[in-house]
Amino acid sequence: MDNSELFPRDHIKTCYLGKNVNGYIDSSEFGDPLGKISHTDRLIQVLVKNYVDKGGTINFGESVSSVSKSIEKVEVKTNKGNTYVAKLLVLATGSRGFEIQSSLGFEIPDSYMGIYCHMFESESQIESNFDFDYLFHINPNISENGPFFFNVGKGRVCTGYLGNKGESGSELVNKLDRILRNYKYIQPNLEGLKWDKSKFITGKISKHPISRFSQDRTLILGEAAGLVTAFFYEGLLSGLISAELASETINPLLDKESSFSHTELANYDKELKYKLLNKYYKNGEACEFIFYDASPSAINKIWDTYTKLIQENKKLRKQIWEAYRKHDIENYDLSRDKWAGERLFEKLPALSKLSLGPKFLKALIKF
Repeated sequence: MDNSELFPRDHIKTCYLGKNVNGYIDSSEFGDPLGKISHTDRLIQVLVKNYVDKGGTINFGESVSSVSKSIEKVEVKTNKGNTYVAKLLVLATGSRGFEIQSSLGFEIPDSYMGIYCHMFESESQIESNFDFDYLFHINPNISENGPFFFNVGKGRVCTGYLGNKGESGSELVNKLDRILRNYKYIQPNLEGLKWDKSKFITGKISKHPISRFSQDRTLILGEAAGLVTAFFYEGLLSGLISAELASETINPLLDKESSFSHTELANYDKELKYKLLNKYYKNGEACEFIFYDASPSAINKIWDTYTKLIQENKKLRKQIWEAYRKHDIENYDLSRDKWAGERLFEKLPALSKLSLGPKFLKALIKF
């Protein structure tokens, strides 16, 4: 599988969909593309194959029954009667169930049900319908907890949203079908496209990092640890960073007779908090507080003001373009986000400033 199948097109343009005004981040205004649009399911297949080709073992259809640890080792027993013995257990279980980490004494992050679907059509039809590569939209009538999105690939469009707490999978399926059929703001994008709600995919996604990421002979990575941005619900970058930091912690210990104690693994916690949580994640915390933690009318007012601000403010557009392209998480500049929050507050109508002033002040303190 070549790269064109994994990353079928450049990410040129993002639409921040508003009810009155759309804000666009068009990379052609500033230079290079925002990044690449990926077919994530294909990318995961390739990563799994690479892991197996390099000697890794994957046992599908086998689940963990129990985990026991001693000074010398960790033992994992499965539902098929197998026992695996190792020096170290690394949990990267996403949101597929938290029984293992809970039994080991780890906290559980907050989890929500999300939904997405793929729509396939000719490239010419998709090019006709979409003048952007990605769409991000907030509407509390869809969800008070997360965004609605379009991800436009090659011959394929992925769309979905994050549900409210307590919504079931069947409720999400029926709701997404109604949105696609009736939500007037996206109907031009769906002309000629077809979907089958029996193929809609639901699953949990988790956010809000737990307080501890290691203990004796155990590390926890990525989404299982709540390492997903609180506003955008992006977890791939956090997963990669946590895996890299885990590797940097583990490799020196493999060269000596380590007991992989919590004391020896504590550097993993320290580096995660320093490089990820205390900088880059502050942005997500503040945005979550501003855009999601409010009444529906306030959410609508803030979001529509934000899309208009994007349309009108070139400096903000450039800073968003730069943020898409910035990979140096360790040196993430929070002052830029604070500046954007201040401009957003200034743009609000006078009455909204009075009612939302305390909220914005609390959010800006997070920086």
